[in-house]
Amino acid sequence: MFRFYAKMYWALLPIYKDATKIPAKSKIEKRFHSELYKSLKWLLKHCGTLVPPKASKEALKMAEGKIDLFALQWKDQPAAEEYAFGLRGRYKFIHEHQFPVSELYDDILKSESEDEIFNILKRQSIVWIIRDENKKLPRNIRNKDEYNNCGIIVVPNKYSDCWMEHNWKI
Repeated sequence: MFRFYAKMYWALLPIYKDATKIPAKSKIEKRFHSELYKSLKWLLKHCGTLVPPKASKEALKMAEGKIDLFALQWKDQPAAEEYAFGLRGRYKFIHEHQFPVSELYDDILKSESEDEIFNILKRQSIVWIIRDENKKLPRNIRNKDEYNNCGIIVVPNKYSDCWMEHNWKI
């Protein structure tokens, strides 16, 4: 799956770089640059929904006996929270990119090969955490130890790549 996204980004990067070489003078040109940047970043962010999610120990404790976070997809979160806690929405859990999308995206923009982009995409990591844990995390720059530094213990997905084949309902 990441190979497809890497090919797509590799094909789009020259177009993006050519477009951004043109100085944005008018409002519409500035908007064009902004929307192009956001569109490509959106692809990266939503590619993360295909990654087997991990979960914090606290999130697993909150979900225990109610829903299976390792099988939960972002799109199903409102229904899952209603099923487990009686309130439809995104109130209990955060579907968090362990490494900021903006950091990964900046690396993609600097990449010099399709394989480099592929390796950047493989660094994506999604973790279900609870709201209190999210408040502990720094907003922008993170490193691989940041969750540990904040006392958040991350548990790997027990289903690995077959995680979407499982039902989040217990």
